[in-house]
Amino acid sequence: MTGAAATAATGLAPNAHFRIGVSGHRVPPKLPETSEVPLRATIDKVLSGIRAAVQKIERQRVIESRAAELVVVSSLAEGSDRIVAEAGLAAGLKLKVILPFSAGEYCRDFATAESAKQFQDLLARASEIVELPGSATERPRAYEAAGLLMLESIDMLVAIWDGQVGHGIGGTTQIVNRALAKGLPVLWIAPAQPNALKISGGTNGARAAVGDGSPRHGFAEADMAAVERLVAELLLKEIN
Repeated sequence: MTGAAATAATGLAPNAHFRIGVSGHRVPPKLPETSEVPLRATIDKVLSGIRAAVQKIERQRVIESRAAELVVVSSLAEGSDRIVAEAGLAAGLKLKVILPFSAGEYCRDFATAESAKQFQDLLARASEIVELPGSATERPRAYEAAGLLMLESIDMLVAIWDGQVGHGIGGTTQIVNRALAKGLPVLWIAPAQPNALKISGGTNGARAAVGDGSPRHGFAEADMAAVERLVAELLLKEIN
């Protein structure tokens, strides 16, 4: 959706985009291994719902215009980033990758050769790759920079997050707080409850952040219908 404009046919512009970012936990215990399969199933449903909402708007408003482009924006860190990236590719979405350092330096943060290979395989399928000049000696700052650039590139954030206060910079809590402060919609999925969805109130969510630094009270329970309505509202706001 970023950069889209209304056409003479009062529909989505031919170059319309809807970009979904991801921030979340990487490894157990915050991301239990047992939660990965149900999380993937939930993400599959979310992406299907987003596509359905976009297609509905297209049917109603687009005349002789190609379909809106759906994109996942991810840093391909282990865990949550890859779950959403893989689901997006499987659903036919494009993948934009934002790396905190060069790909070679980034691989040093992966625990196993298998993890590094998974990263390289996903990277090879990306439509766009951005390598930031992060310092290898200041890794948290580099991760923070990648996360903040991701927020500038998206229309909605998917946060796979336990709701607890984060420690240090560049983590999911910080990214969620910044998204709320920007008025960016956030879809929150807790690893311990992978079938439950919560949606932020956008700018209302920013005011709901609590004194301990956690924004967890700025969310309301949601279902897939609510996700589809939100996506439709975002698209219509952009093109009207």
